[in-house]
Amino acid sequence: MNETKVTKINYIKRAVILGIIASFFYSIMSLLVKLVSNESTESMTVFFRFSVSMFWVILVLIYKKLRNKPFTLKTKHLRLHVLRAVSAFVAMFTLYYALRYVPLADASSLSMTYTLFIPIFSFIFFGTKTSAKSWLALITGFIGIVLILKPFNSNFNPMILMALISSVAIALSFLGIYELAKHDEPYTIMFYFFPLTVILSGIAMIFSWKTPDLSTLTTLLMIGITGTIYQDLIMRAMSYAPTKIIAPLLYFGIIFSGVFDWLFWHHIPGLYFWAGASLIIGGCVFSIRYSKD
Repeated sequence: MNETKVTKINYIKRAVILGIIASFFYSIMSLLVKLVSNESTESMTVFFRFSVSMFWVILVLIYKKLRNKPFTLKTKHLRLHVLRAVSAFVAMFTLYYALRYVPLADASSLSMTYTLFIPIFSFIFFGTKTSAKSWLALITGFIGIVLILKPFNSNFNPMILMALISSVAIALSFLGIYELAKHDEPYTIMFYFFPLTVILSGIAMIFSWKTPDLSTLTTLLMIGITGTIYQDLIMRAMSYAPTKIIAPLLYFGIIFSGVFDWLFWHHIPGLYFWAGASLIIGGCVFSIRYSKD
């Protein structure tokens, strides 16, 4: 085995470890959101989530400036930055709203279905062709969504649809990243993204403010910290391996969420959930595999 191949394998191993740890922190963030849902509002939680990340990005940019590392904050695509920020705000707001009313594992699994919507929106907006194998993967994933939603069940909870709306918004946000990455650097994208989302959530927070006690404030800050760690780990993982390797690892979060559901609320997901989650994961993984990098 030559040195180049060994290095590539080591990079993939690092990426896998970082990806799994990232999914764990995402699950922790979702758990904290659900735990604090009765003491906070969705707009407040989103505000703290993005504020901590904005603070982190500012620190990184200051560090780069002090070390004379080149970066630019200029952009010619401000409208696209705004559209991406709006879709991300909607994604977080609707997911956090869903977490207030539905089991953690259900909301997490449905929010992960954004991979199924990306090829559809890519075809609608950019005319990107999708292979027959990709369509089969998408259909498989959507069958899984139906199994988890159980729309014809007498116990159907309509609030679970908010998690699905979140997934649609995440897909639109990812398309925004894809287009912006063609023109702007990663930290340029983040520099515009976090202040815009902080402004949007801040405006919404004015109309739903609840003065938090120390415990609630600490939890809100932890949501921001765990969310920021998740994003940083994903960025690091993608520096070692392509998206088609990293993205499937995030579905470990469904398992972590199922464990948290059991530990905190004694809720054990049923057969429909695991069958649906399996189809969603399979559909998403194969959708990524058959897509073009």
